[in-house]
Amino acid sequence: MAAALALASLAALLATAGTTGRAGEAAAAPEHAHTEMTQAEIDAAAQAEAEAAGVPAWRDLWYSSLEALRREPSINNTQDDVLVQLGGVAFLHCPVRNLGERGVSWVRRRDWHIISSGVFMYTNDERFQVLHSEGSDDWILQIKYVQKRDNGTYECQVSLGSGTLSRLVHLHIVVPEAFILGADEYHVDAGSTINLVCIIEKSPVPPQYVFWYHNARMINYDATRGVSVATAPGARTQSALRIRGAAPAHSGNYSCRAANTEPAHIYVYVSEGSDKMAATLSRNASSSQHSWLTHLAITVAAILRNCL
Repeated sequence: MAAALALASLAALLATAGTTGRAGEAAAAPEHAHTEMTQAEIDAAAQAEAEAAGVPAWRDLWYSSLEALRREPSINNTQDDVLVQLGGVAFLHCPVRNLGERGVSWVRRRDWHIISSGVFMYTNDERFQVLHSEGSDDWILQIKYVQKRDNGTYECQVSLGSGTLSRLVHLHIVVPEAFILGADEYHVDAGSTINLVCIIEKSPVPPQYVFWYHNARMINYDATRGVSVATAPGARTQSALRIRGAAPAHSGNYSCRAANTEPAHIYVYVSEGSDKMAATLSRNASSSQHSWLTHLAITVAAILRNCL
């Protein structure tokens, strides 16, 4: 009986010890897990500290440099040539990127006159204006009704702390030229047809209209008087004037004119048969007299040279 009680007591002690061991292991597990998490946090903190001490230093410098470059204005400094016909409108372009708070100025190089700063004008000539749209990089100098004196070089400028950015634009004013085919005089018999041809060259934009004048009167629409005008626009515009049944009243100065073009002139003589002969003899006599005088002058000069 005593032996049985001893065995029971021993079994109870062993069971108690096992339970206590498992509980201890269970209690120790969270403590171990807590230790690993703390180490991870320490490693992460160490890594963050290393990055704070090294990598961001050059990275911040790189980013700041890129940002500075992005803020620095840049200009298309390629020289430009603009061709505009006399009386037309000129547009001179100046594209500037990343302008920021800086301003764009336009200067006329001929006399270094400052035309504008930003959109503010420094000239009394109302033909000049600066065009700029919000958000656009382009600052455009517009010149209306261009004249010959507007020909020349213009410069747009952006002032920086380190110097000046600039772009040159060369403005070329083109003046179309007109001339009438033939000599300065046109002779025709009464009753025949007058045919005159006017040529207009050097015109970037072909003229829409070519007007013919007899003395001071425009005759393009004198169809009832036998007048007709045919114009073919192009790089070399041609306008033909035709007058049927010419009479002495058709004599006089004829000119062809187009917008912003120097006019061309010719004098037309309409003669009856006897009048034409008289005019021809008069011209021949004048020519003979001029030849005789020239010969006399040459002879006198030779005599004087021999005497000396």
